[in-house]
Amino acid sequence: MAVCSRGPQRGGWPLALVPLYKPQDLVKKASKQAVFPSLTVPAPPSQQRSLVGLKRLMHERNLDPHGLEATVYDTQGCVLSGALHEAVDLSENTNPITEPGTGVMFNGDHNLLALVVGGPVVAQSFDIYYLHWGFDSTHCVRLGSHANYFVTAALQGCSIFVTGDPASPTVYHLNANSAGANAPNDAARYQAKVQVMEARFNAARKTLGGSQQSSASASMHDYMPGMLSTAGTAQLEYERGVSGASWYDVGTHGFRSFWKVDQDELMQFGTVFGVRESGRWSFYFQKRSRHEYRYKTWMSGRARHAEWSAECHRFWPA
Repeated sequence: MAVCSRGPQRGGWPLALVPLYKPQDLVKKASKQAVFPSLTVPAPPSQQRSLVGLKRLMHERNLDPHGLEATVYDTQGCVLSGALHEAVDLSENTNPITEPGTGVMFNGDHNLLALVVGGPVVAQSFDIYYLHWGFDSTHCVRLGSHANYFVTAALQGCSIFVTGDPASPTVYHLNANSAGANAPNDAARYQAKVQVMEARFNAARKTLGGSQQSSASASMHDYMPGMLSTAGTAQLEYERGVSGASWYDVGTHGFRSFWKVDQDELMQFGTVFGVRESGRWSFYFQKRSRHEYRYKTWMSGRARHAEWSAECHRFWPA
């Protein structure tokens, strides 16, 4: 990986760009550093395709009636300019980084790479496929050779499916926000969402093409491990120091280590990306958690600190 270089300044804020020279560089980075996709342009041209048989299937299984159509994007129209930035160096005034549907701001976070898609072309820019998303909907695109990278929107409950030929796979981004609204508990609600998304994907695959044997997915159970069980969440809280203890070793702020910490919070998300090497695509999901806390100082009241941890796994080809 090349040494990070300073890029152009916008609004007086220097941006630390992380240049990508090889496909495996992104995989290496993602194994240690969280990657957050940030889109700056509207969705490209698309068409609606009815998912044959889905309405009957959902009625039989008493599943959510939303998402009876798939939004299919033009392959070349999904190719945009991408660049990697260190989020700690990005100002919210020049490039706000927010999680879809939450409005939480991630500018200034440590150990986070902001993958800005559709932004101004700079020396370190590269072509990247970007797949959009929507609540209670199915979005898909078939990839080709126009770019060597793929990414879709940041994840917090959606499912990503990949199917087809490794040289030109089809990628699906599914959301089931309304599913499981009447479930008795969180576990049942999460399971209902996953079940609905699997049913929609199978209907879309039959309509748009793709073999079940060549398909694989990344769901919330894969990239949000704390959702698997109470014990899993408790372990993450123990590892990341969010158990509500009154005192915390702030680490890099060594001389402030003994000041009281409050507003200690852990959040879990996911990122799915693909890389094309030697004419074949591989897809990865990244488990990523965000630890934010505020600590009291004698100079600035309560200072904010947010840091990400991440681990990366290949899920397709299976």
